[in-house]
Amino acid sequence: MKKNNTFRQGAMALIVAGLIASCTENDAPTVEVPPVEDAFMEIQGGGASFPNSVFVNLSSEIQNSVRRDTWDLAFYTGSEFKVLINGTTGAMAYGTEVEDFQDLEIEYVEKLKAEGTLVLDFNNMNSILYVDDPKNPVANGTALGTVLSSESEAKVFIYERGNSGAEEKPWKKIKVFRSGDLYIVQHADIDSEDYTTVEITKDTDFNFVYFSFESGKVEVEPKKHEWDFVWTAGTSSTPFPQAVNGTLGYFFQDLVYHNIYGGVQAAVVMESEISYDEFSDANVNGLTFNSDDRLIIGSSWRSGGGPNSGPAIREDRYYVVRDKNENVYKLRFLSLTSGGERGRPSLEYSLVK
Repeated sequence: MKKNNTFRQGAMALIVAGLIASCTENDAPTVEVPPVEDAFMEIQGGGASFPNSVFVNLSSEIQNSVRRDTWDLAFYTGSEFKVLINGTTGAMAYGTEVEDFQDLEIEYVEKLKAEGTLVLDFNNMNSILYVDDPKNPVANGTALGTVLSSESEAKVFIYERGNSGAEEKPWKKIKVFRSGDLYIVQHADIDSEDYTTVEITKDTDFNFVYFSFESGKVEVEPKKHEWDFVWTAGTSSTPFPQAVNGTLGYFFQDLVYHNIYGGVQAAVVMESEISYDEFSDANVNGLTFNSDDRLIIGSSWRSGGGPNSGPAIREDRYYVVRDKNENVYKLRFLSLTSGGERGRPSLEYSLVK
């Protein structure tokens, strides 16, 4: 599929060499690399246990794989103060009315465990209350709620760190509040009164600053304008009348979130409307692009399977993605596996505009 890439790479080498040769010592050559036109990509999800989140940049044909379990909290860097829990491991958070760590009784925690309050499965009809909104957590709500402006106002949350396709980790109790432009995090083991306080500074080159209770600040996402979508396991939701608010939160293996906070837009196109091969620049203006629901692609690219059949690629649809630089790509998923192994889906894409 990479029919133009060999020529592209050779041409770029000549351009760069020419620019360097023509520059003086004080000149800094500016090279604008043209976007990739056609590509085939196998997502490096890590295999059957799907351990990685994989951030994809279509125009550069680059993917960055990061283990899902390397972080616990993500701090939004926009004008608002929002903190996400790690939905990619199925984490959940329960708000208490307690203001001091020492006042949270271990019996209270054990009761939550016994009742399965913080278990992310199809039996927990209240699960959506304890996870970030899967579609757009910044706009629609996070499990940790409003980040208050003082320590005295902030309440203690019980944090179950998630063990969906990840090693189970000890529960934590946390408080998050802000001081000026800083986030302040206090965290402790669930059975301890001793806590650690950490300051988090916003970095607007990124959508979020990521934090691990063990490692401190960690790198997860690329810079916000350097990726288009992420393939990952994570928390999703579905309408379910018996669940609270009519919505059931659950964990799903093959989600695709497009980068709504970095200005990326996506649309779904059905083959019955116009085929993938026939879709061109002329068809772009007729699409309705989505920029505020990161689950537009979501799990819709594959069927779920059932008792007598496995999951499979949906061949009746494809997707159109517009990046921050106004490059428009059409893409479709080709397989769920590589050599029969899950966690390595493949796709192809082409530059339309």
